[in-house]
Amino acid sequence: FASWDGEEWGLLGSTEWAERHAKELSDKAAVYINTDTTGQGWFSAAGSHSLQALVTEVVGDLEGPRGSGGTVLSEARTHLIEKAETDREKERLIAREDLPLAPIGGGSDYTVFLDHLTIASLDLNFTDELDGYAGIYHSAYDSFSWYTRFGDPDFSFGKTLSKIVGTIILRLADSTVLPFQFVDYAETISMYVEELERDASKLDESQQLDFEPLRESLKRLNKAAASYELVLKELPAASVSTLVAKEDSLHALNKLLYQSERTLSYTAGLPKREWFKHLVYAPGFYTGYGVKTLPGIREGLEQNALDEALKFISVVSSSLHDLSGQIESAETALSHLLQ
Repeated sequence: FASWDGEEWGLLGSTEWAERHAKELSDKAAVYINTDTTGQGWFSAAGSHSLQALVTEVVGDLEGPRGSGGTVLSEARTHLIEKAETDREKERLIAREDLPLAPIGGGSDYTVFLDHLTIASLDLNFTDELDGYAGIYHSAYDSFSWYTRFGDPDFSFGKTLSKIVGTIILRLADSTVLPFQFVDYAETISMYVEELERDASKLDESQQLDFEPLRESLKRLNKAAASYELVLKELPAASVSTLVAKEDSLHALNKLLYQSERTLSYTAGLPKREWFKHLVYAPGFYTGYGVKTLPGIREGLEQNALDEALKFISVVSSSLHDLSGQIESAETALSHLLQ
């Protein structure tokens, strides 16, 4: 548990600490969970999509703070559906039962953990979409007095957020096999690639990019993710004592799972900002906190730096093959444990 100092001065507290402990974190850290501001509003969750199933499960088990009688999940899903900008988006949200995580950009203390060390991360809060906090934030009125009168007078939203974070921590800590799942990750990255292909189709014919390496790596990733999930469904029937007795094998499996995000690290870093290593999520070079997904490719396209985009198609494809290999190894390890 950490309360970071120096956040507004360039995330100095979290960044300096994580850089100092980078070796230990890279080897041992399973998940980083961040909360920043919160108050009355709607539940907001962003982060690594290998944790989407875990977040959905937890918020589906906890009562929502809005007095609807429903769960945090049902309240959040209802809100997402109501604010959908197109009929297609609304239909897509209605058809699914989970809570889709938003991608993480920058601007809070998760930055060093996700973007630099590529540790699977979450950012969780309740947000006021009417921006009732906007005139108060960072002002002399941003006080305990204001918060207890207007921000969250009975602490019902803060209490619910504490339950969400606490339950996620408990389930991670108490899981025999860490609750990472990869179908959501594969589907989300596939969606990002489709967006890039639509953007690239607007280029002149002479500038067309070959996305075939990405499509091939995604086929393998989708297959590996689905296969792992099939084996994972057998886990509830297994004897916990039998699994725990195979301590070394269980440890090796869990390390494969929590270090899966590390395969998405690019040692040389992103163009013009080599400190940022994550190939799937990054704050945009020109957008401040705003996220860019598959940033090496996307920003190459947006800036008409097509050689850069082409290079990162190859880099990301290779990284996705590495991720697939890690998931395949995890499937094999879990199968042996269940025998």
